[in-house]
Amino acid sequence: MATNEEHRQVEVAGEVSEGTRSLAHSTTRIPAPFASYQLIGELVVTVDDLEQVCRQLAAWHERVVDGIHYTGEDSRGDGATGTVTAAAELRRAAAALDDAASALRAAHAANGVVRWFDEVPADQQT
Repeated sequence: MATNEEHRQVEVAGEVSEGTRSLAHSTTRIPAPFASYQLIGELVVTVDDLEQVCRQLAAWHERVVDGIHYTGEDSRGDGATGTVTAAAELRRAAAALDDAASALRAAHAANGVVRWFDEVPADQQT
């Protein structure tokens, strides 16, 4: 069950980053081929959750108020454009993640019809 982690959002984001970095380094080989199905399934859930985070962050950026949530912009900005641009780019990221999740779902379905071995002999692993 999901837990509300409002008090440690940045810490949780760091944990996600650390976990995905570890996963990126560990997937050059898949020693248990059958696990590829579950791995892709977990990626679908993860990307879906990241899409939700981006949509929620976009909505938050759309609701922030100058003088309450922030105090103007630095010399590179011209008012509230930073929040508007951030919201638009977060929505664009969410749409890209939605496309990625669709591709992962298709990969998951295709992977599901393969009769995977439990393991590959050590001398045959690639």
